[in-house]
Amino acid sequence: MAVPVPSRQLFIAGEWREALLEKRIPIINPATEEIVGDIAAATAEDVDMAVDAARTAFFSNEGKDWSSASGAYRAKFLRAISDMILERKSLLAKLETIDTGKPLDEAISDMESCASCFKYYAELAEALDLKQKITVPIQQPAVIQDPCP
Repeated sequence: MAVPVPSRQLFIAGEWREALLEKRIPIINPATEEIVGDIAAATAEDVDMAVDAARTAFFSNEGKDWSSASGAYRAKFLRAISDMILERKSLLAKLETIDTGKPLDEAISDMESCASCFKYYAELAEALDLKQKITVPIQQPAVIQDPCP
């Protein structure tokens, strides 16, 4: 199962960037204990930047772009994600197997389940619009911080 494991950076504010400390975490295949790749090691500051960027995007254009978009509009994106997962199911399952050591058949099933979840929530978003006959805006997301470290 020679599948190249892509080396990724952090995706923040619509662009790929290296973590602030430019450190990487090795990806180890549990079946062979071989290092098959690496990922960016995000810091708390990287996470804060990502959350700020997401919040800005969520409320961009006075919330007209996403936070107050209709369920039907959101459903298009959710379905597109589902379709892309299914189109890449074989590759994603192989990568999951390399990363976790789970059997390939199980990883394929996981990809199908993941795609189904996106499709399910697309259907819920559309159904809510129909049920209420109005667009349901999403309010300011609440962040609850766990007091335990």
